[in-house]
Parts: sequence; C-alpha cells; structure tokens
Amino acid sequence: MAGSPHWQQRTAQVVHILLYVVILAMVASGIGMMALSGAAPIIFGGEAARLPDFWAYPPRLPHGIGARLLLALVVFHAGAALYHQFIRRDHLLRRMWFGG
Repeated sequence: MAGSPHWQQRTAQVVHILLYVVILAMVASGIGMMALSGAAPIIFGGEAARLPDFWAYPPRLPHGIGARLLLALVVFHAGAALYHQFIRRDHLLRRMWFGG
C-alpha cells in the first residue's frame, strides 16, 4: 500500500502468501485424513456410521496446527484492516468493498 512503511508492505505480502499456503495445506491434510480413515462415504454419503477417531491418523497433527495458524492469520489480517480503517484513516475498507 502506498505510503506505508516497507516493513508493513512486506508483512502484508507475507501474511497473504501464508494465508494461501495454510489453506492449501489444510485441504491437503484434510483429504489425507479422509483417505486414510475411510471417512469419505460417511461424510459425503450420509451413512449413519460413526466417524473414526481422527487423532489416530498422521495428517491430524498438521491439520490441527494449520487450523490454529489459519485462525491467527485471519485475526492478524482483520486487525491490520481495522488499523488501516480507524487508526490511519486511509479508507481501506471502502476500497475493499464491492465496486470500490
């Protein structure tokens, strides 16, 4: 963003890249858990069986870490947007809105 210090611009780039990387990692680990556990027919087929214990499968750990990291990144991202809107008063939310 023009007028922002270099460290803020760099942090924004890193956070945006991390958001995409973590989302893709969450998808991959979720697919891995479903494939290893055999839960896909239960989840997507609507069978009335019990879901397996996902803690027993290796992708569970990176999936759990990714979930917490994704939550932290979203909170940081929203906080930065609010900082720009209310502290810097550069109308960031207006520019992000539809047709802005």
